[in-house]
Amino acid sequence: MRTLAYFSLLIGLVLGTSDRTLAQEITFKASVDRTSIAAGEQLKLTIALSNTQERFGAPDLGGLVIVQGPFESSNMSIFNGRMSSTITRTWVLTAAQPGRYTIGPAKVKVGGGYIQTDPITIEVTKGAATRPSDPNATLGQQRDPNLFTTISLSKSKGYVGEQVVATYMLYSRYNNLQSVSKELPKISNAWTEEVDLGELHWEEKMQTINGLPYRVAVLRKQVLFPQRSGKLRIEPFEQTCVIDRSFFNQGRTVEVRSNAVEYTVLDLPSGAPADFSGAVGELQMTVTASRTRLQENESVDLTVRFSGRTNLKLLEAPAIALPNDIETFEPKVTDRITVNGNGMSGSREYQFLLIPRHEGNYELPPVTVSYFDTQIGDYKTLSSGPTMIEVLPGDGSATTTLPQRPAQSDIQLLEKDIRHIRTGDLELEPVGHELFASPAWIAGMTAPAIAFMLLLAWRRKQAREAQDIAGSRRKAADRTARRHLKLAEQALQSNDREVFYSALSKALGGYMADKFGTGITTNASETIRRRLADAPDSEQLATNYQRLITACDMARFAPVEEVPRATLFNEAAALIGTIEQRTRS
Repeated sequence: MRTLAYFSLLIGLVLGTSDRTLAQEITFKASVDRTSIAAGEQLKLTIALSNTQERFGAPDLGGLVIVQGPFESSNMSIFNGRMSSTITRTWVLTAAQPGRYTIGPAKVKVGGGYIQTDPITIEVTKGAATRPSDPNATLGQQRDPNLFTTISLSKSKGYVGEQVVATYMLYSRYNNLQSVSKELPKISNAWTEEVDLGELHWEEKMQTINGLPYRVAVLRKQVLFPQRSGKLRIEPFEQTCVIDRSFFNQGRTVEVRSNAVEYTVLDLPSGAPADFSGAVGELQMTVTASRTRLQENESVDLTVRFSGRTNLKLLEAPAIALPNDIETFEPKVTDRITVNGNGMSGSREYQFLLIPRHEGNYELPPVTVSYFDTQIGDYKTLSSGPTMIEVLPGDGSATTTLPQRPAQSDIQLLEKDIRHIRTGDLELEPVGHELFASPAWIAGMTAPAIAFMLLLAWRRKQAREAQDIAGSRRKAADRTARRHLKLAEQALQSNDREVFYSALSKALGGYMADKFGTGITTNASETIRRRLADAPDSEQLATNYQRLITACDMARFAPVEEVPRATLFNEAAALIGTIEQRTRS
């Protein structure tokens, strides 16, 4: 009986304690370690639930970003026979921009109803972290603080033909992320050069944007050379990623969209020199001869080297006015060009093979090339100075056979008797008829003087033409265009798309620039209308030119091929031939 009584007493104590525990008040509270921070600084949010085992999640953070967490802890205690338990969760938060943020109430279901915490207001002031190096990163962070992409330009404006670097970036706070696909934008009205970045990889150092650390990857870099003035717009690109993928989990697909950027393209000033090469940026030129003393019919290499930071791949061979006694051939081109994250730089060399055909001292005129210097905002002319070449007589390896004439000592007297009388037509002249003062004598005496005067006039004409670079380009415009057309025809037959459109564009644009003495970026359609105003079809010619050059640009830069290549080639050749006839008539 005593044992039964003790057991009943123990049961009563346990039940009494249990009743008192269940009767404990359930509390649900949220608190922060501070209610005012600077942008980029961090605060702690703590939510505690007492005397119940229900689960709860994070509340609406009102724009605040989770840096770490949640960290969970639990505590259980018995005091004076009363048991209490508490579950605590902690988050580390920050804000990218100044302002007022409200942490909403957290909710938990207890019994048949809900209880919730009180909202908390956080004041965020300006701080040093609110001024990131790239404002596009801040905009991307506002779209999604955990994963975003950006497009940024190395500068916001520049001239036609001046290079600018476009960078496509990926920012992620996920530890496990895989890039599935990306749709990069196409750029029109600009010549583009891709930078070889190798395989996609994360940078070694993390970047902090408004207090949040990110892993960063460079998706793409391009060097752009705008071809027209106005606004150059790069549309947003879309990136598809999978996060938290593992052997047991397929992960979650996330799609992000970058910002768009606009670049202001300024037109080049008017008054471009006749020898303007189209280069915009920084350019240097050196001209060297492999030797300056040689024999006739021997060769000498004249090397023109361009170097600097500009679109070197579009530089054409300079026009060199050579004396008629020196023969030359198409130059050999050697490129040492680098395209990296800083843009395009390096050098391009043109090596001309010259062969003097006669002895003498020759002065090669200076090689002059103009470019647009973006540092001073004006055109600059590079000049090499004259090059002197001394040509000596040949060594006799290529001699001319002269008639053999006997020496006077070889004359022998054969006979001393009377010679036979000559008969037949003796072509005798009447007595008193003399050559002096006759028309033949006058013609013979004046012919050398007249020939000398004609030669002098011809040499002066040659000198004037050598100084008239624009005139030389105008005369050679048709020949240069046909050379580019021949290259385009060969590319058409070999189905080389890039070479075809490049050669065809050079044939059209180069012909207009050479024929009418304009720069490459000048509106050639208006020039055609003005120069051929008397021709009945001037408007049609200008329209056809604009249509053809636009089709070439679309195929080169878009790339979009709306017209068959063979049709474009035939129309371009016909247009150049028609304009050549109109200008000669």
